[in-house]
Amino acid sequence: MAEWGTASTGMASASSSSENLLIGRLKRIENNASGYFAIHIHLSQLRKGNRQSHFIQIATRTFDTLIESHDASLFEMTNLDLVLVCRNIDVDDVDKVIDKVRGLFSEDPLTEIDESGFEDNFATWYDLSNSEDFASFFSVIADLSLEADRLQAEMESQRDREKAAGEPLVSANLSEINRKLMRSRIADLLQHQTCLLVRSGGAGEVVFREHFVSMGQVRERIAPDKNLFASPWLFQYLTETLDRRILSVLSEWEFDEVEEPISLNMNVSTILSRDFQAFHKAVGDHTDKVVVEMHIVDVFADTKNYGYARDSLQERGYRVLVDGLDPMSLQFFDVSKFAADFVKIGWNQSLQEEDGKGQLEEMKEIILSAGRESVILGRVDTEKAVKWGLGIGVSRFQGFFIDRLAEVAGGGRKKAL
Repeated sequence: MAEWGTASTGMASASSSSENLLIGRLKRIENNASGYFAIHIHLSQLRKGNRQSHFIQIATRTFDTLIESHDASLFEMTNLDLVLVCRNIDVDDVDKVIDKVRGLFSEDPLTEIDESGFEDNFATWYDLSNSEDFASFFSVIADLSLEADRLQAEMESQRDREKAAGEPLVSANLSEINRKLMRSRIADLLQHQTCLLVRSGGAGEVVFREHFVSMGQVRERIAPDKNLFASPWLFQYLTETLDRRILSVLSEWEFDEVEEPISLNMNVSTILSRDFQAFHKAVGDHTDKVVVEMHIVDVFADTKNYGYARDSLQERGYRVLVDGLDPMSLQFFDVSKFAADFVKIGWNQSLQEEDGKGQLEEMKEIILSAGRESVILGRVDTEKAVKWGLGIGVSRFQGFFIDRLAEVAGGGRKKAL
């Protein structure tokens, strides 16, 4: 029978953490561990850029079939490590799944195997029917339990610091803040950022201008004494309300007078709502002027509704963009499966530092397979970022540096839509 252990997120008690659930399991099988073995996958040792939540989620879901069809249990440790406990399963069957997970992070040094074949920093195997292996494994999990307690204390300390910066957003005050957001003006808070197609010789062409409202500005206007970011779930609820307010403002536009395409970053649930249908009526026959962006975390949270929303948008003439990727993530999965018109990856300085001809060639191949015309490099704040992107085949850029380029090209002023 399959078993799942869920890592503590600060909302669960220490007694229900994955580490303690696993310790309880080990105590139950200690006197009869015949046929049992365990694999400790050290995802916490991956490079920081590879430890993003959606990558860990993909790695975790790789075990679904094995868990559903065998006597296997997966425990998600607080530090992001994964521990698989198996009973009477063909080792080769498990090894194939481990190799798939290793393949997700193939560019990370952690996945390299020593030529001798004896050292593997990515995954450690334990034969739990062997008393020495059992004791070693139990000791490792006990240490992870202590580390989980430390991380829990750090999270509590962080919450205290956040509370000092403002009263946390809780369900009790959410309704009032939500009502204020529905009543408040936001048209004057609407900002835009240009996505530019950079051609050889430096010439540029506007792909779209992303329109958004900063949640920091919203907080200053409607709840300066509240920390709107303390709860990700309640924050998500507020962003859905903000989506509706933005759609309400944009529905007043005359889209036949809009000269350049715009983009909007929306929750999947918003796209499937009546508010978006009202916006669609206002857009009319000009859906080709609108790009709808959805964040990768939202996509993975509900892939079924993402597919439905994407198909609905594209059938009506909108273009779809998946946001929130980074260059390294493109090697973890086939982005063509998103069936989006664009994918946006975020620039960070570490990419410039991780140079090397071999790695750049691999990135070029990844960009080529993803489709050069569909890839946008976001968060571009320096000329170096543009040069790096051009070097791997990217020609569409967005960020503060691009805003400055667009401003210069426009004669010192941005064209308002």
